Amino acid sequence: MPNSATRPLPSPLYVPASAAPVAGSEDEVNLPYHIEKTLGAIEDYARREPWAFATWVFSVGFVLGWKLKPW
Repeated sequence: MPNSATRPLPSPLYVPASAAPVAGSEDEVNLPYHIEKTLGAIEDYARREPWAFATWVFSVGFVLGWKLKPW
């Protein structure tokens, strides 16, 4: 009976065929739906937690402005 010490580890690039998503037209059709749903969730969070949302937006803007400064 093999245990974890005797079994070879799978390659990090190995993906089982059953886990690999198949790209198709259904994924392309659902993209606008997923974007709209994500933006709706962000708006809902901003309405529920305005101070936390403002802090996140300020922090992200500060870091991006600091790292991407043009001078």
